[in-house]
Amino acid sequence: MRAALRSSSGVVAAVLIVALTAPHAAFAQALAVADGQDRGHIYAPWSPDKIAERRKEYGLIGPGSSKPYPPPRFPASLKVPNSIEEMMPGARAAVAQTGGRTPLGYVKRGERVLMVVPYDANPTVQEAIRRAFTERGAIPITLYENEAAGIPKETVVRFMKARQVFTVGDGQQEPAEWFFRSLPDPDKTKAGLKDADPGLYAAMFPQIQFASDEDARLSKDYNRMVREGLLKWLDAHPEVDKIFFRGGGRPRTRVMLAQHGKKFVGNYTYNSHFDLMSRVPSFPSDVWRMVESKMIEALPFVDRLEASDPEGTALAADVTTDIAQTWAKGVYNQGHLYMYPNQSSGRWPMTMMSYPDLASEYLQPVQVEVRGIIASTNNHVATHPRMEIELADGKIKAVRGGGYYGEFMRYALNYPGMQTLTWPLYKKPGYWWLYEAGTATNPKYFKHPDELLEGRNTSERNVGGVIHWSFGTETAHGPETIGQVTPT
Repeated sequence: MRAALRSSSGVVAAVLIVALTAPHAAFAQALAVADGQDRGHIYAPWSPDKIAERRKEYGLIGPGSSKPYPPPRFPASLKVPNSIEEMMPGARAAVAQTGGRTPLGYVKRGERVLMVVPYDANPTVQEAIRRAFTERGAIPITLYENEAAGIPKETVVRFMKARQVFTVGDGQQEPAEWFFRSLPDPDKTKAGLKDADPGLYAAMFPQIQFASDEDARLSKDYNRMVREGLLKWLDAHPEVDKIFFRGGGRPRTRVMLAQHGKKFVGNYTYNSHFDLMSRVPSFPSDVWRMVESKMIEALPFVDRLEASDPEGTALAADVTTDIAQTWAKGVYNQGHLYMYPNQSSGRWPMTMMSYPDLASEYLQPVQVEVRGIIASTNNHVATHPRMEIELADGKIKAVRGGGYYGEFMRYALNYPGMQTLTWPLYKKPGYWWLYEAGTATNPKYFKHPDELLEGRNTSERNVGGVIHWSFGTETAHGPETIGQVTPT
């Protein structure tokens, strides 16, 4: 259950919530801002030349960065293809790639591979991938999500276009997609937020003018219909050997596929020409895996973790021997390593030698008591005013700035029970712990330039060196059955 924010310097913060129902009226006061101020543009001020001072303030003892960050770059070799033939070199490399979150190269000759793609995936790109798989002797099957849901593409295009009522600065709309959709009673929670703070609610949920009541219903139910339709399709096609689906969340996707989860190999990111025509698919998988091995091999011996960047992030924590061992065992998720102990635990970890199989040892949840600041300016949807999240004893202590997005985080932070309850399988109370530092490992990835115009900002998390921070308390799996979620 997640909402996320990402910084321009490669720092991401994400928000996870278990259950919010009707809020108390007292939260309206907590959200109030002085009269005359523009609530949507309040930010936490910062200057990069203060990072040394901040590192000292929060007790960082390492040397920090010794070189300036490189300037932004865009692949000079990237071009828009004019034909399928121009795509085929990239497609052939893609179906041979065994690294990262889309390792199509794990498909063997004679196997049937299902690629579940979004309604707006470029059909020419899909044809190039299909041809490349056929050349390798595999049997490719492309299933569009709207086909699984039983909805015509033109209908999905229509209600998706109606939903694009934002600008690139409306990051506060992100929770509508990444947060409320995961709640047990999202309508009740939204109604409570509207009562407590109508202005914040209006900024987060602007009115959408659908073409019809039926479009409004389908828009609300679309993700559920895709999931249910896909499971029915798979039940009817047991001949499928391997599945690639969604752009992220591999452990969740494996669980989502229920009895078909063992066929799930990875995500599918070749929806447009951007990655296919770049050097991403041809990046040598052995080099990619070596990069990840170098990042992992020191973890069993770590006794302290630190992180900082010029945008204002600076945090540190001591690490016990037991936590370091757990971290090392659960860190692997190729292409997006779990570089923080909390997320490496509470799961049946993936194995590096026989990916995507799960290991036979369950890792009990751990909680690291980190202290410091995480700064952010953008999320999974758009940008937002600069925000600082202060951490103490491993959990969120305060949220500063962030415009409307920051206001919503403060609202969720102070919800009853979030500071006092102890979640299943955890030993220490509270919900808002720093949970994740997912770290991308391929230096050839880049941020797709069209995404912010469509209410998406997810390609950036694949860029080598980008850290995807998240907050909350979660167990990816329960200890009872390998790869299954513990009911909460």
